[in-house]
Amino acid sequence: MPANAAYDEQMEALELYSDCAYLVSADNGEVIFDKNAGKQTPPASLTKVVSAIVVLENCENLDTPVTVPEACIRELDGTGSSLGGLKAGEVVTVYNLLACMLIQSANEAATTLADYISGGDRAKFISMMNEVAGRLGCVNSHFVNPHGLHDENQYVTAEDMATFILHALEFPAFEEIVGKSSYTLPATNLQGERKLINTNYLLNSGYKDYYCKYVKGGKTGSTSAAGRCVVAYASNDGYNYVGVALNSTFDDVDGDGVEENGAFLDTKEMFEWAFRNIELVAISDTSMIVCQLPVKYAKSIDSITLSPGETVYSLVPSGTDSGSLLVEPIEGTVPEYVKAPVKKGDVICRAKVLYAGNVIKEIDLVASMDAKLGVFAVIGTVAKDLSSNWLFKFVIIPAAVIVLILFIVLFVRRKRKKESASYRSAKAGSYKVLNYNDFTKLR
Repeated sequence: MPANAAYDEQMEALELYSDCAYLVSADNGEVIFDKNAGKQTPPASLTKVVSAIVVLENCENLDTPVTVPEACIRELDGTGSSLGGLKAGEVVTVYNLLACMLIQSANEAATTLADYISGGDRAKFISMMNEVAGRLGCVNSHFVNPHGLHDENQYVTAEDMATFILHALEFPAFEEIVGKSSYTLPATNLQGERKLINTNYLLNSGYKDYYCKYVKGGKTGSTSAAGRCVVAYASNDGYNYVGVALNSTFDDVDGDGVEENGAFLDTKEMFEWAFRNIELVAISDTSMIVCQLPVKYAKSIDSITLSPGETVYSLVPSGTDSGSLLVEPIEGTVPEYVKAPVKKGDVICRAKVLYAGNVIKEIDLVASMDAKLGVFAVIGTVAKDLSSNWLFKFVIIPAAVIVLILFIVLFVRRKRKKESASYRSAKAGSYKVLNYNDFTKLR
């Protein structure tokens, strides 16, 4: 269950400028804030995060030299593209092309890398981008170019962008590059060294309104259709978050005569709010007794208690204690009773953990004790169950009584008959009958 329900009201008070905003824990995947996070919107140069993934997944040696094709520059003529000043025939390593693409958002670096990885087959590279999206479960995103120039058939969601950058951060080179506020590009065969300035001003302390000391890296984007966009990640005191702002404004929001990038403002605000107001706590532990259930056929006991199956941690507002959390069994998962034998730790049902009336987690409830099978308990329970059955009361019991009476009558009759036979036998053996010959012998 999404955790953001516990924070929506507080986060909405921030009055974010972006049409789509998303804040998620990079540690456990809990969603802190979601504003239109599933809405499809143009990604602009955030596209380059996915292009970088394709490159990093398909190039083992980032020191490989690549010659910039003239066609990869010329295709961008007249597009108003963000460029890195690369020249046709210039030899640049894959790593440095990634730096141009991710730090300075150079579109010709993106087209050159796409050409290199696909062997000149642009359709193949686009297919690889969409394969990455499908593999990561980002089914609401689609790509038709490697750089992010506007196309109606190219779109992402804020939720998907968070997934993309989390995957990209698994590559050390990506994390290293996007974490640089600037980078000195080494001299090449056609140009001397030059300095690349990161378009992500969240990293640059020279931009007071935007700089966020917690931000470790990210990627920006901007087109007239996409508005201002950014995806970034931040860390502080062991907590890690990914923030996404899409289709944001570029207006003078504070009346100082200078237009501000709403995506930067929103991302900074979300990160700082999270680090001020959220902490990881144990919302349930195995020693907690949540409820008890009747148990049938058990030896010596007639009920068992249920506890959380594991200690579960969740991000909750700072200062939250156990008294602010409620663990409640989920109706429909709780049985009327359980049957022995039951072992401690057996999963019995599910429960929800609530904070301020909102569900922030679902957990398993397990038996916190053993319930051994008892023979006499089985007999007693069966008898008790039968006694409440109308068929047993009005048919079986009367029939049993009749059978018992007949048995007793037959038993008594048989006993009397036996006693009578014994009496006759005893009477016949109490004297001797003499005949005439016997008297003759006596004489």
